[in-house]
This record gives sequence, C-alpha cells and structure tokens, in this order.
Amino acid sequence: MSSEKKGYLVITAVGPDRAGIVSELSALIHHAGANLEDSRMAVLGGEFALLLMASGNDEALTKVEHRLTDSEQRLGLRLLCKRTSGPRRPANVLPYSIRVSGFDRPGIVQAVSSLLARRGVNLRALESRVAHAPHSGTPLFVLEADLEIPSEVALAELRRELTAACDQENLDVSFEAAG
Repeated sequence: MSSEKKGYLVITAVGPDRAGIVSELSALIHHAGANLEDSRMAVLGGEFALLLMASGNDEALTKVEHRLTDSEQRLGLRLLCKRTSGPRRPANVLPYSIRVSGFDRPGIVQAVSSLLARRGVNLRALESRVAHAPHSGTPLFVLEADLEIPSEVALAELRRELTAACDQENLDVSFEAAG
C-alpha cells in the first residue's frame, strides 16, 4: 500500500452456503490492493453470512467496491459496502464479557440488551445460538457478548441488576472483566 491515507470499507454479504466463498472474496480484496483486516463469518440456516472490514488507499477500496458490484451475481451473494472510519479505541470504558444461558425462549436477547442499553453499555460483539442438551435434546440458549462499560457505571450495581434479571428468568449469567 502506498503512503496515501488509509481508508476502511465494511462489507456485508449473505447468500447460499457453499465452499470457496471466503477464498473468492479474500482474493478479490487482495488483488485490488486492499487488506482484509477484520471479519466475522457464520452459516445461519442454509445461508452464509459475512461481515468484514478491508483497508487500503482510496484507489484500492474503489477497486474492491467495483469488483464486488461486478461479481455479486457470479458469487451468488447479496453484498453491501460502506466506507467507514478506522478502528476506534474508546476512552473511559471498561472491557467486560457476559455469558447468559438457559432454556431457549423468545425475548432473551431483547431483555439482556435493553438492560445493558439503559445503563449506556455498548455491545462490542454479540453471538447467540441454540444448542441442544446432550441427553434430553432440550433447546438451550447461549448468549456471549463483549461489552464496553462506561467507567462511571457502578460495576457492582450492574452485576446485581444482571443477576437479578437472569434469576427472574431462570437463566445463568457470568459477568467478567475482559483482557
């Protein structure tokens, strides 16, 4: 990459799962002269879903945008690109992680995320899934999230609130400082 100012491009993609999607997208980014910096990928149902951030100078990112637009149909993906700022290093926040689990039912993500939002806690990353208990096959819900807690939030109070809300819903919760 030249000494030009580094820019960033967020790319989302979704389409039928098949082998080779990651290889094709990463090659497209590389051959345009950009760098794949950060990514999250998963198969949800029968669909492959991707969220990634590429970096490069303006010329490289413009090439990525054009090549993705030209390749959308061939790749069998719905694509969206958006220029963005670089990674931010938030000040005055404490990194924490949370894990909530219990019998699956509607509303768990909403209940946990709304409690955190009321306290000004940012969800930096969130993953949820339904797993089945080994012997009974009972659907078990698991939510794991990385949090950015404003330094002015009383951690003991937030922990009590989370614990009380989860106890009321018969959910297990762990809340720990992250590295």
